Amino acid sequence: MAMENKRLKYWLGGLMVLLFSNSFSQGNSDPDDEGYTIITNAERTISPSYRITEKPAIIDTVIPTPKVEYPLLSRNMHTEISMDQIEPSKVRIIEKLPKLYPGYVKLGIGNYASPLGELYFNSLRNRRVSYGLHAKHNSSFGNIKGWAPSSFDNTRVGAFGEFNNGQYRFETEANYLNNGYHFYGIEDTTDFFSKDSLKNRVQGFHGGMRLSNTPRKDSATLLWTAKTDYVYFHEFKQDWDSTGRNARNHNYFFGGEFAYKLKKHLFRVDADFRINRYWAGENDMGIDSIYRKDHINTLIHLRPYASTYGDKWKVVYGVDINFDFPSEQTLQIIPALEAKYSLLNDMAIPYIGVGGGVTQNSFHSLNRQNQFITSSIDLLNTRKFDAYAGIKGTLSKNLSYNMRFHFKRFTNLPLFVNDTAFSDLYQFTVVYDRVDMYGGVTSLSYQMAEKLKVDAIFEYNQYVPTEQEFAWNLPQIKMTVRGNYNLYDKILVKADFLLESGRMSPVYLYNPADDNIPVDLGLIADGNLHMEYRYNDRISVFLQFNNIAAQKYFRWYKYRVQGFQALGGVTFGF
Repeated sequence: MAMENKRLKYWLGGLMVLLFSNSFSQGNSDPDDEGYTIITNAERTISPSYRITEKPAIIDTVIPTPKVEYPLLSRNMHTEISMDQIEPSKVRIIEKLPKLYPGYVKLGIGNYASPLGELYFNSLRNRRVSYGLHAKHNSSFGNIKGWAPSSFDNTRVGAFGEFNNGQYRFETEANYLNNGYHFYGIEDTTDFFSKDSLKNRVQGFHGGMRLSNTPRKDSATLLWTAKTDYVYFHEFKQDWDSTGRNARNHNYFFGGEFAYKLKKHLFRVDADFRINRYWAGENDMGIDSIYRKDHINTLIHLRPYASTYGDKWKVVYGVDINFDFPSEQTLQIIPALEAKYSLLNDMAIPYIGVGGGVTQNSFHSLNRQNQFITSSIDLLNTRKFDAYAGIKGTLSKNLSYNMRFHFKRFTNLPLFVNDTAFSDLYQFTVVYDRVDMYGGVTSLSYQMAEKLKVDAIFEYNQYVPTEQEFAWNLPQIKMTVRGNYNLYDKILVKADFLLESGRMSPVYLYNPADDNIPVDLGLIADGNLHMEYRYNDRISVFLQFNNIAAQKYFRWYKYRVQGFQALGGVTFGF
């Protein structure tokens, strides 16, 4: 291709030379044009020719791309090496769970010929099923000098079971009570009364069931619980009692609880239905008809309420509704309000509230308060209105306190007065009265882990009854100090002290001329001490002292308590 281009150039160049020379040699071609002719002699020199020795070379038309080089700029960046301290890893060593023993036995004996026996039996660790049994017997065959026979025995047996499958929880329990005692409130310095005279025995059965759902904590689900309860309680007919006044009592309970949490609000409804049936001397024509009892009362309770809370405050608001049949005042509605606010990181939490409700009284409940009551009593339900205000909090991680002032009004409050219809003041009957109570409670608690715990509680109440002169047998001042100490899980010490004063007895009403009959039941000063030494995980020995000051005070009029009591024994796990 390059050779052909070169040849073409030569041909074009020669053609142009010929044309150019021809134009100069011919001059003007016009005949009419005049011209000049010069003729001269000249010498023309011809330069010698030479041969071009260079060889033809092909000129490449491809222009090579220049190679661009970038210089390396050296820039040193400032770097710093820091040696940060790395926290050492902490390895938490979880101790192996201690071995559990399903059984526990406690045996002891004390003065006044007082044996003690106690048995616990529980299932071992299981996330779904648990069950257990508890049986306890304590009695005393000794007597209080100068009084009628005062021996007693008390036996309780209870069993429980629980099943949880992660969605539902089923709980059940059953209890049995057998309690024998004497109406020993008769002075006897000549041993006139035999050990079987004036004795009484009661027996009770109790059974209950609960079914509830157990959702996850973060689920917005309606929580519900259905529950039922039944109590049967009765007296045995005694030979010394010529009348058929032995009482029996059936108590039925059905209820439910519903709760739903929405953000910072909790809505809840409690509803229950109670029926109490009571008989005394129903077929005994030997006693007056006013003492023969065939009584039934029904209580329907509904309590809808809600609670709202913030970071430092909480408010509960609702209403308590009760239908009491066959009471003269069937419907009772009481507001249920409470508000509290946290100050200084829970160092002070002031609170205020109002509430109340209706308590169903039964022969069973009143007999357990005062076992020396007669078989024939009247049953009325107690209504309560409670307005209170106070402040509580924690002064340190070990010290907490609570101060509360209240006004309470009880309608049909049961009060125990000495009976003259069936006994010579050594039994009690029940009278009802409207009582206003003004007072306050102050408590102080100190706890150092599981090693030491001490509580001190002081309560003062002023009673204003409507019909009775005093609120019989209720203390005006009550102080309790209790504590326990644990030394290396080897030595355990428990102690408590009770002080009561201001209890008034109505016995003077039956004999106003007798100035020697006390009205004030005197001071109760009762201290108890329990010490236990654990030899190992299974065996321990204990020693217990009751009524350390040996104060033979009157718990009820004519019912003096035992003096100093000492009880010792052993415990064994299996």
